[in-house]
Amino acid sequence: MASRGRSNPVQLSIVNAPSQPQSLAGAVVCSPLHCRGCGYNLYGLSAEGRCPECGLEIWETVQHTVDPAASRLPVLRNPRAVGNGLFWLTLSLFVAAVILVARPVARRLDTLDPTGLRDISAWTPLYLALVAGVVVLAGLRAAGSFAPPKGQELHGSIKRDIRLLVAGMAAWVLLVVIQVGLEWKAVPAWGLGLARIAATFGAMVGLFGLDGILRAIGQRSRAFRTARGGRQGVLAMIGALAGVVLGELMGMGAAMSSRAWGGLATMGMVVTWISTLMLLIGLAYLVVNGWWIRRALCRPPPALDEILNQPGDEESTN
Repeated sequence: MASRGRSNPVQLSIVNAPSQPQSLAGAVVCSPLHCRGCGYNLYGLSAEGRCPECGLEIWETVQHTVDPAASRLPVLRNPRAVGNGLFWLTLSLFVAAVILVARPVARRLDTLDPTGLRDISAWTPLYLALVAGVVVLAGLRAAGSFAPPKGQELHGSIKRDIRLLVAGMAAWVLLVVIQVGLEWKAVPAWGLGLARIAATFGAMVGLFGLDGILRAIGQRSRAFRTARGGRQGVLAMIGALAGVVLGELMGMGAAMSSRAWGGLATMGMVVTWISTLMLLIGLAYLVVNGWWIRRALCRPPPALDEILNQPGDEESTN
């Protein structure tokens, strides 16, 4: 489910690290900095030299410690709040999806027991869907912390993505409430199907907004930028939701047809469940990505001037 990312040109390596720029000639390590090769404390040594223990160029350790790609991005208003908010938002979406899927899974398992002795559905009441909506609304409270200061928007206006996220997920919650009411009144299956499809489209809109937010904020995390198999593509999750819609339409078509289209109904159920499983896996990966970004924002790498004391710095402070 996780998408493959391209290798990032700023990714550092011991073998291909470029030489120290001329502007930093004569710079000295002015804070505790441990060699990435052996762990030796390089404090007080020239950045142009080598580690006295293992011989690794000190500049390579400096490059590994400082994240140049993230340092060029606009400053966030409150990095810690943004990191925490993004993580809790992704976690709330995953938890809500698990809660929402619990009742259909239980009902499906009950159909596999012809004796009816297990009655797993009794442990998954109808109001669980409302609990899922409350969880999503709690996660959306973090959206207010994502907007950067005025005039420092990333890649256009991130406020547009925040509006898409909030509007889509709020619509999803409202439609889930409507779906619960329809199921409570025992409306026909096609009516519930329409409600589920409408709620799925609301979730798609919200995920489009989340995709833009991740692209803007996630660039501050080296782990998120350079991840290959572990970086989750939001567009792939939207595709999984499209599969859920397709499965629902197939099931509705079979139910409303005058003919016995049992094969179409079965195929629709299979498409729905496979797409739902893909969505849950994608949301789980998304929680991991949110944790990577949170860790980078709560504990950002030091700036270059916090590590190196460039020539002339001592004179300017005296």
